[in-house]
Amino acid sequence: MYYKEIQFTHPSSARLYKRYMHEAKGLVEQLPNEQRFDILCEINSHIFEGLCYQFPNNRPTESDSIQLKFILDQLGSPHIFIAEMSAMAPVAPVKTYPSVREYAYKLISKLLQGLISIVYYSIYTLILLATFLILAKFVDPHGVGFFYSPNKFFIFGKLILQQEEATKYEQFGHYFIPIFLVIISILYYSSTLVSKLKKLTQHKY
Repeated sequence: MYYKEIQFTHPSSARLYKRYMHEAKGLVEQLPNEQRFDILCEINSHIFEGLCYQFPNNRPTESDSIQLKFILDQLGSPHIFIAEMSAMAPVAPVKTYPSVREYAYKLISKLLQGLISIVYYSIYTLILLATFLILAKFVDPHGVGFFYSPNKFFIFGKLILQQEEATKYEQFGHYFIPIFLVIISILYYSSTLVSKLKKLTQHKY
């Protein structure tokens, strides 16, 4: 975007104008394009309107260097004028891009949180399974348990077919429910630790 420069007929006025605007351009060079354009347009407009108001009998482009200097002195130094304009004008947000390290941290965070979530839901699945086995043990005390015999049986849970031979090899006996209550307690405590770890990783990364 460009503004329309004032084309002075007097060479001295043209040089004075270009010098002033060149200084102003250097001061706004680091600003966003739209804000830089607005400030330069505002300065240019102030100069043109000031010449029209102070010297109504002359065309602004025909103003001599003395008349132009009078307007520029009223306008003030570009440093002061632009500082005031920059303070009033809304600053466009500057786009920032994450560094490689930040990107790596975010990637690690996503992977770690995903892994923690899998562990967390796996623990709750085991808690539900253990609760189900306890209830099933109450309903069918002989058909639910841990049945094991070398080279014969390895059944954990509920027997599909009630086999008298298998029931003889139940390993936990009357301790089945207490053992599973302890397992549920450990799993529940583990889930709280995993939940805290998940929150910690979210804040850390």
